[in-house]
Amino acid sequence: MTRSDFDPRPCADWIVARRHAGTAIAALPADLKPRTEDEGYAVQALVRDGLSARGPSIGWKVGATTPAMQGLLNVPAPCAGEMHAAGRHDRHARLAAASFTRVGIECEIAAELATPLGGAGKVDLAQARAAVRNLHAAAEIVDDRYGDFRHFGVPSLIADFFFHAGVVLGPPVAAWRDIDLERVEGTTAVDGEVKLRGRGADVLGNPLASLVWLANRLTALGRRLEAGQIVMLGSLPLPYWAKAGDRVTVTLNGLGAVTIDLD
Repeated sequence: MTRSDFDPRPCADWIVARRHAGTAIAALPADLKPRTEDEGYAVQALVRDGLSARGPSIGWKVGATTPAMQGLLNVPAPCAGEMHAAGRHDRHARLAAASFTRVGIECEIAAELATPLGGAGKVDLAQARAAVRNLHAAAEIVDDRYGDFRHFGVPSLIADFFFHAGVVLGPPVAAWRDIDLERVEGTTAVDGEVKLRGRGADVLGNPLASLVWLANRLTALGRRLEAGQIVMLGSLPLPYWAKAGDRVTVTLNGLGAVTIDLD
């Protein structure tokens, strides 16, 4: 719930200024911080518009969808952030490690929607499945801009897109309904050596349950998912905190792989 006297603008302006400057936001003043998740999403919408030079929204990321990730972040439930077009890469990305505060790579499944989802009523798993056109192997690029993120505050993390910095999408997989998503294994390898593993079932029991959660959360905010949007469904393993010189390969069985080079 949003306080009747809460003005999200000062917090959004503060975050936007530091995002334009490429500086961390760990010093976000306490008196500007949103206190509830709804307030965090209100700030996020203004930050999205304030970063319009990064292009339009292309969809959403959902984070904190596994018990391991919730434990790492000290976040009790999933959270979402919009994604700008400038952060999208196809199949491969080459990134400058120095342009991030602390860059991480997450192994994920991405869904591309064929039809809108949410906005009225309760969305279930069958409706979510019916709304998906393609799935993609994907890597989310995250940036720890928060210092002690475990105590930064969930609403404030939401206000800044919940770590999101970009996405690398593999080729679309139209025949994804033939794949048991709960049994999909995802791996994050560095220079050919697997560092992290996870399973589809680790993501809320089924990766598409993440899509259900997001559609229902947006409905509560008076919004919905739109046709053509991309939704990152959450990392199967924990993030890999990358460094310059790494070549990171994210692979999801049956869905493909993407690569990221860090300079």
